[in-house]
Amino acid sequence: MAMPSAEPSMVRPQTERLQTGSGLAEADDALAGAEFEALFRRQRAAFLAAGPSTCEARKAKLDRLHAVLLAEREALAQAISGDFGHRSRHETLFGEVVTTLSGIRHTAKHLRRWMAPERVSVNLPLKPARAEIRRQPKGVVGIMSPWNYPVQLALLPLAQAVAAGNRVMLKPSEKTPKTSVLLRMLLAEVFEESEVAVVLGGPEVGAAFSRLPFDHLLYTGSTAIGRHVMRAAAENLTPVTLELGGKSPAIVAADADLAQAAESIAYGKFLNAGQTCVAPDYVLVSADKRDAFSALLEAAVKKLYPTLAANPDYTTVVDQRHYARLKGYVAEVEAAGGRVVTLNPAAETLDAAARKFPPTLVIEPDPALVLMREEIFGPIL
Repeated sequence: MAMPSAEPSMVRPQTERLQTGSGLAEADDALAGAEFEALFRRQRAAFLAAGPSTCEARKAKLDRLHAVLLAEREALAQAISGDFGHRSRHETLFGEVVTTLSGIRHTAKHLRRWMAPERVSVNLPLKPARAEIRRQPKGVVGIMSPWNYPVQLALLPLAQAVAAGNRVMLKPSEKTPKTSVLLRMLLAEVFEESEVAVVLGGPEVGAAFSRLPFDHLLYTGSTAIGRHVMRAAAENLTPVTLELGGKSPAIVAADADLAQAAESIAYGKFLNAGQTCVAPDYVLVSADKRDAFSALLEAAVKKLYPTLAANPDYTTVVDQRHYARLKGYVAEVEAAGGRVVTLNPAAETLDAAARKFPPTLVIEPDPALVLMREEIFGPIL
């Protein structure tokens, strides 16, 4: 299905949006649970009054979302870069914008078939009855999105929930406030608050949000916070979808093309400075090929990032806490006598305040290290 270009009325300068919304994140921190509940009740009442929407109505909403994301892609790239300290524009356009636009188009293309009733057979005691499965919207869906891909991981689940006929309340991460404020403004231009509402704020707001009696709640983030979210949702018997952290391996088989494997792993690992849930945490390679693979990985990094300090394509670590966490991982390895290889092709001095953490290899780490027990979420392999 062809998606229309953005209407002129949707597009205002990013600076105007950010100035208009500069105090919104702070304002939401003061909201009490009762006010969240009032917003939730308004969405629930609107859903019950309107009933399930048609396929055409849902596609029209997807059209508008697609159009505003396409029109505001550069503004979103600037906002994300501002939140990170520096985020590669190309990584944002590929990892956030293109991915989300593709997902919206895919949903719109298949929506009518997904909504169609599905005939199913009945067993003998129920004959001559006929049966079918009819997929219905749940109602009000809550989405708690993370900071590492603040557009994709907010808007893709939102688009899917809207396509399924639901109302949505979105709570983006407080670690990317510029992006969150801009998302709130863009979505307010596309949807009525009774359709999609964005709630901004810190951990207190997140805790109150997770206690709302949603018809479904989606959370993407750390395992530790995921436990709190699921515990809060359980009080309302709210169904929960959790996408949590983990340890992602990359396995290099004995007959693999080492150079190709090294290039693929380097790209997947150091994209977004390793701040990706599916970035490989560690590589398993046979001992006799370990040194050759390490050398090829170093060459692949040099090809991708010949410099680091002023390279617009190498992303920074999102904040000082995460930067210090990664430094601590490396310090623990070194204190235990482990082998650390820093991949800094131009041998630059990197300012810690800029939070550009160099690609780093740890060779044969002790399994007891924190590095091997926790998700790394940074450019350490």
